[in-house]
Amino acid sequence: MKPRCAIVECYNRHDEVYLTTASLMQRLGYEVHVFNTMRNRVKNSFVHAPALARHVHSRWSSAGVLRAASAGRFDVVIFNTLEGSAVLECAQQIIQNTPVLGFIHNASFLANKPEYSSVINDDRCRLLALAPYIACYVAGIADLNYMYPVFFYERSVPRIASNGKRRFCVQGYFDPKRRQYSQLVAALEQLRSEGRNDFEVYVMGRWFSKEFKAFNAEVERKGLAHYVRYTWKGIGYRSYFRLLNSVDFIMPLVSPQSHPEYFRGKSTSSVAAAIGFGKVPVLHERLAELYGIERFSLTYTDDLAGAMRSALDLPANELATLQTHMLQIKADYSEFSLHQMEQSIAQLDAASTRIVAAAAL
Repeated sequence: MKPRCAIVECYNRHDEVYLTTASLMQRLGYEVHVFNTMRNRVKNSFVHAPALARHVHSRWSSAGVLRAASAGRFDVVIFNTLEGSAVLECAQQIIQNTPVLGFIHNASFLANKPEYSSVINDDRCRLLALAPYIACYVAGIADLNYMYPVFFYERSVPRIASNGKRRFCVQGYFDPKRRQYSQLVAALEQLRSEGRNDFEVYVMGRWFSKEFKAFNAEVERKGLAHYVRYTWKGIGYRSYFRLLNSVDFIMPLVSPQSHPEYFRGKSTSSVAAAIGFGKVPVLHERLAELYGIERFSLTYTDDLAGAMRSALDLPANELATLQTHMLQIKADYSEFSLHQMEQSIAQLDAASTRIVAAAAL
């Protein structure tokens, strides 16, 4: 009989993380059970991984997902997002009988919320960060392993037909708290003043919010609309993957000044998307260094327009070489993540053995 693992995601996001984790746990010989919301099931991050064996258990609410996961019997339970009081309470309950792995997306939870001490100090729980610098950020508080979530797929992902222009993408929800869209507008103005018309930028997350309407109004007011394409918020993974596989460059749009948390204790899915699809990141040089991809990225400190200009002027063969390097990074990071998961589970097994031995005395 194969050992059984549960991967629990009770929020309507972070699908790319449990997609990676399901692949890793299958490689480690586990029967994989995924507990998620009905919305995530409909969006279907597994659409291009049909041979990835898993049992999916979906519920309408976050509370329903947690209840269903708690009722099962597993050899290890993996919390895809160990954040939020209800998730933490569920982990504390499960940990009494079953080893727990928990992914930390935002390390400030460990630093600022005393209630996390219950899992930090419990040998039956191992926490994993989603990038090495996040583990370093909380090294004085908790001993974290880390892994790299990458967008996993096992068959060819379709592409949008080429129109001869190079394509940039700002992926993920439209959220000015997460990304510096004003920097993008300034870069587009600079490139327009130089007469550039050989590119387009896909901005994901079109919605009816005031923030998006204000951004779109500014783009139109400044005469930049011919550069910008939109995709609607909440598109399924079939369309999402198709777009990511059709662009040349991915831009996180964060800097230490605008979004310092992404340079300390929080990961960005934009880098995971670039690595997963073999696209060249256009990003702040410090972020590239933190992920170890500075040699194969186009970086800047303040001059985003300059980095985009370099991307547009990059010869086709050099662009292809950089993309090949990114896919090799994906393979290397996937192997590293596999070893980190294996090590984390071995640490849990050793702790369980010690606890059982101590109880027998």
